[in-house]
Amino acid sequence: MKRICAVVVLIAATSAFAWKKEAHFITLPIIEGLGLYTSIRCLQDTRSAATQVPSIATIGLLAANAGIGAFSIFGPQENYPLLRTIHRFVGMGVCAAALWMTLAAANDRDVNNLTRNISYGYTVVTAVPIIVFSF
Repeated sequence: MKRICAVVVLIAATSAFAWKKEAHFITLPIIEGLGLYTSIRCLQDTRSAATQVPSIATIGLLAANAGIGAFSIFGPQENYPLLRTIHRFVGMGVCAAALWMTLAAANDRDVNNLTRNISYGYTVVTAVPIIVFSF
């Protein structure tokens, strides 16, 4: 986990942004995977609505953002500027939902320590595309 985060931070710190799109495609499975894993684990561990709601919001926003991102890349190019803007704003929503879920999991005694720690990492990793792509 620490190595994965180090690679993502290295990508964010690199000054050669000519390969931003490729870096985004490489880190995308990490971000999506951590988000889905953490959200599902929080849903399984807790009985508290205060933790369930941000977990469900995170899953929904991840799915919406993945769909919008894929359609902006593979869809008609005349829609790209609008879809890219929408993708940025939904990405910010994903980051906010990740932070919300992490705070909820940190205060929920039902969520185990491994899930909490992964949610902390997920929140950090979610912010990387926002920083790299100047969202």
